[in-house]
Amino acid sequence: MGGSTSKFKRWMGSREEDVGGCEKAVKRLATPFVYTRRGSMYFDEDGDVAHEFYEEVPPLRRGVKATMRRILTNLTPQGDVRLPFPCLHVDFPIVLYQDS
Repeated sequence: MGGSTSKFKRWMGSREEDVGGCEKAVKRLATPFVYTRRGSMYFDEDGDVAHEFYEEVPPLRRGVKATMRRILTNLTPQGDVRLPFPCLHVDFPIVLYQDS
């Protein structure tokens, strides 16, 4: 469930400040929004995307049903997926209040 903010936003949020002499400290501003998430699907050799891939194994004898075997090789993870709209980060300490 690893959500992250956009790389551009993280880069823009960093500030460098002088801390005595020539040392510089990088201070990052946190944002409560999450713009991307890690994809849970995989790409196969043909470019299809799915959670799992199976292939049909033909029977060795007549009269026996064919079985399905899960494919575990030659799969590429989907990577980061952009969310359609920003969401609030789970660990950000904000209290939401609605006056009804």
